[in-house]
Amino acid sequence: MKKTISMLLAVAMLFGCAVPAFAADETLSVYSSYKIPTGSARMTAHRGYSAVAPENTLPSFRKAGEYGFWGAECDTSPTADGVWVIMHDDTVDRMTDGTGKVNELTYAEIQALTVDAGNNVEQYPDTKVPTLVEYLDVCREFNMHPVIEIKGSAKVEDMDSLAALLSAREEKDRFVIITFESALAAKIKELMPETPVYLLIGGAPAEEFLSGIQFCLDNGLDGIDFACVWGKDMINATVDAGLKTMVWTIDDVKTAEQYYKWGVRDFTTNALTPAKPQGNVFQRVVWKLRDVFYSFSKAFERIIAAGSVMCGARIICQ
Repeated sequence: MKKTISMLLAVAMLFGCAVPAFAADETLSVYSSYKIPTGSARMTAHRGYSAVAPENTLPSFRKAGEYGFWGAECDTSPTADGVWVIMHDDTVDRMTDGTGKVNELTYAEIQALTVDAGNNVEQYPDTKVPTLVEYLDVCREFNMHPVIEIKGSAKVEDMDSLAALLSAREEKDRFVIITFESALAAKIKELMPETPVYLLIGGAPAEEFLSGIQFCLDNGLDGIDFACVWGKDMINATVDAGLKTMVWTIDDVKTAEQYYKWGVRDFTTNALTPAKPQGNVFQRVVWKLRDVFYSFSKAFERIIAAGSVMCGARIICQ
């Protein structure tokens, strides 16, 4: 069955090579790949849909919702007076008309600033730095999963207020928490044991990646969210340890295809979309055939699995 499907997809790819590529200025669906069936990947918008609106702003999160992303990723840390706000950097300098460290400014001081950087910023005048609560409200409005990165400027003792804020939300079962900071990861997992928590790993030495896997196992974390510099060996090591995988930042279809082939299904992206691809008639026919074959293969796998369970039960009864 799998061999037949692979051959059919190979034929589709062969014909697809003759189809003109999408224009460079068009947003491109990850499913325009002939190797990734529609709906089979979970796409998270990095800092919101930051390719079309300033990163980590309400417009970028709303754009992510409008484009149909599974999740919207944000970066959060507390202000000097304990309000959790959305900002990637430790300072407000790069993204606003102000200056200073987030954890040394009060919420009122940050609210007085205006976002003046980022993609298409001129289309979003008077945009302010959002709070974590405002971000969560947008995610709920668009039925997106909040993917919340805790920044390193936060302290272990800050996890109590973060856990209290998140636990009070009705949609708390939809959250995913990520962080580079092992101490923060362990603490938030202790406070929110039912919430998936992933350890972020960038381009660290392989020994640090393996140490990260062991740290996740020792502290009950759920997986590794790794930079797209890592290959099949580390992915296999993560999966073999019983952990889940997420990868960032996937901004081209070819890279998405490679990680999909290696079994990763959670992609964080700045530029790709999860929308149904819009191509010419030939492309749409091939994509439809691909999706039909994928659905058929998944149904066949479920039938085989159910048959195996029934056979096992029969053997036990005998």
